[in-house]
Amino acid sequence: MAVLVWSESDGALGNIVRSGRRVMLSAEEFREEAEALDAALDETLDMAWQALTIITERVNGSSRFNSFEQVWVLARAVRVNGILQQEGMRREVRTILWEALVPKCWYGVRADLTREPRWRSLLPPKAKKWQTQPREASSYRFMEIGYWLQEQSFRDASDVFDGNYAKAQDLHDRTALRSLELRQAILRWIRQQRQEVRDELGRPFRGKGGFAIITKALTKRFPSRGPGAARLPQHYPTDQLQAIVDEVLDAARDEHFA
Repeated sequence: MAVLVWSESDGALGNIVRSGRRVMLSAEEFREEAEALDAALDETLDMAWQALTIITERVNGSSRFNSFEQVWVLARAVRVNGILQQEGMRREVRTILWEALVPKCWYGVRADLTREPRWRSLLPPKAKKWQTQPREASSYRFMEIGYWLQEQSFRDASDVFDGNYAKAQDLHDRTALRSLELRQAILRWIRQQRQEVRDELGRPFRGKGGFAIITKALTKRFPSRGPGAARLPQHYPTDQLQAIVDEVLDAARDEHFA
């Protein structure tokens, strides 16, 4: 896959072609392919913007965007438009697409060179590492978290993390706990809890209490290394995994509220 990466200097737009494939002289030989993808991304970003305006809370007539919504809608639009399922992307790492998509959002440039300033609102305000380290995979971590989150519907993902990006990031950082199967089991457990428990889980992210009740208990049950690390949550049948999650989280809840 070849992508078109936009930049701006003193108000003047420019772009370069990048590709993960071997090139004879430079990636410019794939410019036609990169420009075709760039045009397809216009539709993707319009779709994401429309979704964001639908789900975002409005306060005093203005939209109040949050990082959880932004990363979910942006990644879901990529999935719906099938960008990563194209033949050219099957052997590529996703980061090469993020290297094109993120600056395109930031500079708001369409394939026809008209500007779309609303697209910048699709990017979380703190996700700016890509501007100083554009070739580092870690610069696009927020996109990876968004792509992970959109494996669930927006409502389901929001119910797991109370629509909080920091909580989602905390679970994503624990590699043994990343599976969709585990998040579905957490979701079923949360929806069975009394309001007092759900209010506690929804507290602003802190080291004790709140969502840490879930992450700490499950990390102990499914460690990423050492004894017990060989069998991950996704290795269990659904009913058995649910029983494990219910037992672990019930115990953690009862200890917290004791």
